[in-house]
Amino acid sequence: MTMDALHRTGGVPPGWRLTPPPGDVENGRRLFVDFGCSSCHAVKGEPFAAKAGAQGVGPELTGMGSHHPPEYFVESILNPDAVVVDGPGYVGPDGRSVMPAYPEMELGQLADLVAYLQSLTAGGMQHVLASVASTPAEVPAPPPVEASCFIVQAYDVNPGDLHAFETWFKDEGAARFFAYDGLLSIETWVDVAHDGPSMVTAFGFRDDAALARFVDDPALDQLARAFDAFAGPHGHQVVRQPPIYRAATLSADRPGAPAR
Repeated sequence: MTMDALHRTGGVPPGWRLTPPPGDVENGRRLFVDFGCSSCHAVKGEPFAAKAGAQGVGPELTGMGSHHPPEYFVESILNPDAVVVDGPGYVGPDGRSVMPAYPEMELGQLADLVAYLQSLTAGGMQHVLASVASTPAEVPAPPPVEASCFIVQAYDVNPGDLHAFETWFKDEGAARFFAYDGLLSIETWVDVAHDGPSMVTAFGFRDDAALARFVDDPALDQLARAFDAFAGPHGHQVVRQPPIYRAATLSADRPGAPAR
């Protein structure tokens, strides 16, 4: 557009929005820790989430990429007082945000950090490959399975949504997921024997390449949002063996009972 036209529209093009440059999600995830963001903001499913040392300080960021455009994150980092969240621990005695400023942050770092925050969508898939769970040192061997790696999520179904969730999965969701080559299984377990989420779903993949194709597909975000619309906030992890299985060496049936 011409400079005259730009001035006639108030100095910005019609529908203009600030667009930060593309960033590196994995580096942004590292910067989230390096700049101390994880000391005030929790992100469910991330290993560093447990290190959050200030309960109630700073909003939880699980799924925030689904709720805010990138320019909102840019402004929140550069000028925390632009929008002051009204909540316990968010506002100081002077009425200003308790979030610190980061004058030392470089433009490239800002772009990477915003890219990471944007990746925290309802599906949360863009950064899942950075969350590979370690295998415990000593556990009984799992049974042989065809899948070699799994994406696992633990969650609770939103109140009143279970029937709709089951119907969606049966009529639509399962088929849409299995359209991805290399996705071999989707299994969900219910565990009510501990505090925390009671549902665990594992997506089993043939190999790392199949998992990477699944995560990298831009169309996956819409499908993941449809699944996660039925669930509360949760994260995702990659594991290299079945996440839950029956340990044959430490299990037994009553003598005389039918084999299972």
